[in-house]
Amino acid sequence: MSQPPPDRRLHGDVRQPRADMPVAQPGSWRRLTRLDLLRPDGPAGDLVVRGRARDSTTGSDGRSGRCSDAELEATVDYHDGRRLLRLATSPALPELVDLVGSSAIAGFRGRAGLDAVAGFSAPLAALLDDVPVGVLISGHAVSAARGPDSENVTVSSGYIPIADQCAGYAADGALMTSIAERGRSPVADGPAAPTLRGAPDWMSEPLAVHGMRRIRRIDRRITDGSVRIDAMFRDTYRRVDGAETVVHEYELTVVADATTGVVDRAVATPRVLPWSDCPGAVASAGRLAGTTLDRIDEQVRRDFRGVGTCTHLNDLLRSITP
Repeated sequence: MSQPPPDRRLHGDVRQPRADMPVAQPGSWRRLTRLDLLRPDGPAGDLVVRGRARDSTTGSDGRSGRCSDAELEATVDYHDGRRLLRLATSPALPELVDLVGSSAIAGFRGRAGLDAVAGFSAPLAALLDDVPVGVLISGHAVSAARGPDSENVTVSSGYIPIADQCAGYAADGALMTSIAERGRSPVADGPAAPTLRGAPDWMSEPLAVHGMRRIRRIDRRITDGSVRIDAMFRDTYRRVDGAETVVHEYELTVVADATTGVVDRAVATPRVLPWSDCPGAVASAGRLAGTTLDRIDEQVRRDFRGVGTCTHLNDLLRSITP
């Protein structure tokens, strides 16, 4: 299926996904996660969420060390309140059954008790933390299933963009202007997703049509008196023609004092962004300077709002909190 070239005024020029995963450095800790957002019954059906995460270490000799794994599978009634219909995890945590029947977005993290889950299984807590934003971004697959004209809309994501909630949705920006002109939101069609050379096979298994995937990598090591963190995330979508495309991709580098944990610098590098105004959020990462690593989650939740930020970049910043 041929695709028209992207409208640069609307989608911008940040379209250079990375094609490799760096080798884990000696003396480092690494977290990898994959969250698949699947629609086996088509875009109008329930959302199936499948996740896998692994924490591992690399010794000073460069050899792989201990690993800790987790898996998650859930079903969400996406078109009726985003309610969680089913949840199973490995390792199993019986109290998580209380989440069933409630929203998979609003208040989900609080109800999941992520701090307690992290004490039991940090990789499982990371997967649960990604569920709300995963359900949110999965609406892209629903919107992408629409026809090219508003008269041909067969399904709806149910998501209404709110002006000024982030850089991409700036009230006077290209996206919100386009919505006002067309009467509906356009659909971002990103560049082809390259295979991440060096990534484990389970992170690059084939993705089903109408499916989306969020992958994360966080590397942390201490060297020369500093904590150095290198992180990234990528969201992809598989179109009906079989092409897997990148919707979002960011990299993040953070350096902090190894004794105090105070962040010296934080730099976000966008690889793929869907809208031309999205780069307005990039500089927000620098606001972490002066914060301690253990307070990043708190600061981002409290202070990172509006057109100078990005929901997805914020989640990347939050993900590096130890």
